[in-house]
Amino acid sequence: MNDVLSGVPFAAPELPDAENPFLHTELFVHAQVTRILVDVMAGTVGILLELRHVDHLPANTALLRVTGVAQQNWICTATANEFTAWSITGATMHQRPGEFQFVAQCLPAGALRVVGSAAEFVLLEAATLATAPPDYLNDPRELIRFGVADGNTECEAVGVARSAQTERV
Repeated sequence: MNDVLSGVPFAAPELPDAENPFLHTELFVHAQVTRILVDVMAGTVGILLELRHVDHLPANTALLRVTGVAQQNWICTATANEFTAWSITGATMHQRPGEFQFVAQCLPAGALRVVGSAAEFVLLEAATLATAPPDYLNDPRELIRFGVADGNTECEAVGVARSAQTERV
């Protein structure tokens, strides 16, 4: 995962249009934000997505990698700061030459906004993850933490989609 975030070259087929979230932002709905990885020196933000509740994408996790980041905001209510994944209820993207914006509305009561120059969406399969995601209400914190992918999780790239004006990695 850290290699993908840092831009190490990898081989993966292009996602078909039906699985490309740059063409269909509704594909983000029901994905869960589990981590936001920030590489300040490289100007890169990675949004790690849990996909085991998403039927329409053929992998268990994904990374939305935004490069040339100028802004990243995570906003939530104080009462919503529980140890949980954040389910995306709606997402919008704006793409124009040299600029990419992603905004996601999340439950419970959160919003994520990232502005950069380009992005890529990498579908990943983490073999070490169980079939079902952890139960955020009942499982112990350690089981939850290790039951979802993080920056060090070994993953196989299933497919990739790129925003307009993105270099191939």
